[in-house]
Amino acid sequence: MTWLVATLAAFAVYRAARMIAEEDGPGFVFKKIRAAHTNDKRAFDVGIRCFYCLSFWAALPVTVLLCVVGDWPIWLWPIWWFGLAGAAAKLYEYWKRS
Repeated sequence: MTWLVATLAAFAVYRAARMIAEEDGPGFVFKKIRAAHTNDKRAFDVGIRCFYCLSFWAALPVTVLLCVVGDWPIWLWPIWWFGLAGAAAKLYEYWKRS
């Protein structure tokens, strides 16, 4: 594992989660999805608007991809998953206060 790959993976998770949770998207696709799911009593509807929830789930396929295709040790997949989600959360907090 190189630091460059880990850093790029963290930025990719951050970007995907922020795009879905807060941005309109091309053709307002993400805005339409969030508008269609407004029931605060359903976990999916709340999670689609929560950056931290989305970063947790967005980190999973990135981790699987890097463990299967990349050279990341597969037995450490939970650490990579939570680490990427945590790094994306820290990036979000950093840019949110700017």
